[in-house]
Amino acid sequence: MRKKISTLFFSLGFLLLLIVILPLVISQLRFILNEPPRLLDPVAAPRRPGLTILGSLTADYTQASNWFYPASLPQPQVTSVKYFTLSLPSLDINVLTEVNGSDLKKNAIHYPGTALPGSLGNSVVFGHSSLPFLYKPTNPLTIFNPLVKAKLGEEIVVNYADITYRYQIKKIREVSPKQLEVLDQDYSKKQLTLITCVPLGTYWRRLVLTAELVN
Repeated sequence: MRKKISTLFFSLGFLLLLIVILPLVISQLRFILNEPPRLLDPVAAPRRPGLTILGSLTADYTQASNWFYPASLPQPQVTSVKYFTLSLPSLDINVLTEVNGSDLKKNAIHYPGTALPGSLGNSVVFGHSSLPFLYKPTNPLTIFNPLVKAKLGEEIVVNYADITYRYQIKKIREVSPKQLEVLDQDYSKKQLTLITCVPLGTYWRRLVLTAELVN
């Protein structure tokens, strides 16, 4: 009887390990086999993806400065506003976002040097994500987990300086940390870009949602 119970627990543990690890291994293989041409790395420090599974031995990715190389933040825009709220009603996301912030352990951050909400250009917001089973809506380290379920046409609502801005998602894509275009500033449009790491629980790639102001 004890042997059967031990075998059952071992099997359950092995199954749980497969559920967590197998998707990560598959994604890593796809990334290696389909890695795009290398460009100057703006979104992650230049190290092999395998070193950043579920964390990193050499960098703290809860700090926005470590999402870029070299590890320094652009000159922030001058504003008296310290925080704004960002929500995706369809995904039950409602997060506090720090303007020109850097510490993703506290909240989502508006990346310094990018447009402010409602302005011409591209307002870039980073939010942390983690393994799906760790998700809690109020945990700053998992607040952007639901972004993987976002769909084109869905609404993003930003309340900045007591003004409500409504954006519509126009493009959803995954990019390599080597790709620069996620930070492009197109001053003919009023855009909002949300970025988090995927697959959930890794730092291999970036999920990028690009939205445009509709009101």
